[in-house]
Amino acid sequence: MSSWRDSINSLPGAVAQFVNESASTATSYLHSQSSASEESAPQHTDYKALPIPASLVKEQWRLIFTSDANIQDLQAAIAHCRDLVLLSDECSEERRWLVRHLVDLRYSLQELEQAQAASSDYVMLMNAIKSVVGHHFVPHQPSARNRLALAKRYYCDHCTGIIWRLVQAAYICSDCSYLVHQKCIDSVQRVCAHVLASERQYPISDICPEIGLAAQRYKCAECATLINFKNSWIEPRLCDYRGLYYCPSCHWNDRFIVPARIVHNWDFTPQRVSRTALQEIRLFLEKPLIRLEEENPKLFVFLEKLCTVKKLRQNLVHMRHYLAACKVAVEQKLVDQQLGRRRHLAQSNEFYSLSDLVQVESGALSEFLQGVFKVFGTHIRACSMCLAKAYICEICSNNEVIFPFDDGCIKCDQCNSIYHRVCLTRKNMICPKCMRIQERRLQLDQQQADKESANSDNEASDALQPVDNAT
Repeated sequence: MSSWRDSINSLPGAVAQFVNESASTATSYLHSQSSASEESAPQHTDYKALPIPASLVKEQWRLIFTSDANIQDLQAAIAHCRDLVLLSDECSEERRWLVRHLVDLRYSLQELEQAQAASSDYVMLMNAIKSVVGHHFVPHQPSARNRLALAKRYYCDHCTGIIWRLVQAAYICSDCSYLVHQKCIDSVQRVCAHVLASERQYPISDICPEIGLAAQRYKCAECATLINFKNSWIEPRLCDYRGLYYCPSCHWNDRFIVPARIVHNWDFTPQRVSRTALQEIRLFLEKPLIRLEEENPKLFVFLEKLCTVKKLRQNLVHMRHYLAACKVAVEQKLVDQQLGRRRHLAQSNEFYSLSDLVQVESGALSEFLQGVFKVFGTHIRACSMCLAKAYICEICSNNEVIFPFDDGCIKCDQCNSIYHRVCLTRKNMICPKCMRIQERRLQLDQQQADKESANSDNEASDALQPVDNAT
């Protein structure tokens, strides 16, 4: 045994120490087995407490590594352990230990690979991000699964040149999608559209607020390129969104919808906008910032589709109050499943996004809201907790339960009671509950006045009584 230990000392220090400890463990295990041969072995033994079989002690230094082992060491250990599994006898103690140890090795290898991949991706990402005038540039890598993205031509937003992806590196802003050559990053002058949108907070509400070339001193609004007719002809291009003139390098004649024309004229005709305006409008596209009825209430008078959407959104607002108080709906996350990121459609009927207005014009939003209304209504009418909050029309005394979102029903603005519209019309739109509240209030006021008058009479009578001066 001593000669064997001397030969092990030639191995690296950590491995030698580990093997020596395991060998002593195996020796103690064999000694305990020989001394307790008459006792039966346990049927279920914890694997972590199970020592390595004596026949595998010599292979231990090739199977087990410390925490500082790298991927290559673990891969070699897995290959050797797999070979030993095939060479061992079936249902033997050695195969049982080797199979379990092989599983542990594979889990360790997987965790090590994931940890290294996560750390390398984070380091590469932090090293790759470049900040220039508000932009956060990251390497542009189109998805290999999307064939359209691979076949599409990309152009640099700074020099307008084509980006040859196979031979040229490109960067894209993670905030506004500004695409640029790697060599053009340091020359970028355009401020990030995300910064402009954050400062403005709302889309420009005026239709093409043009100020003229003279006010711009005949220079491009972005790169300050001189636009004159003396030496060379540079076409001034007007941006319909910002009302400024740009050079052809900053204005590519892109066409897109303009928010102000939609709000004031319900005009969805794409207009020519600059690259800055295009990126800014796209950032506002999904944000519910437009109070359409406040900006232009006449649209709801002339457009029936807007009235339909408004009515559906009002019904969804009433339904949301029921679902928010329903334990079953909260556990099922019914609102999130149906609306997702468009929860503003059921929170109020005031705010619209540009995407909502486009879908109102095409009719897609009405179909979407009708589907959500059907799902919410099915749950409310089938749920006992929601049915307990239903109303009964006290005018007609009908046992049919009604809800504020039902057709033919109306809600009192003062007491929030629900009635059939026909029934309330017969009462000249006078709410019975409000009348009872008003009568009760008048009675209380009258009782209070009578009490005060009685108190004043008692005080007056007490003042008129003679005072006894007898001593």
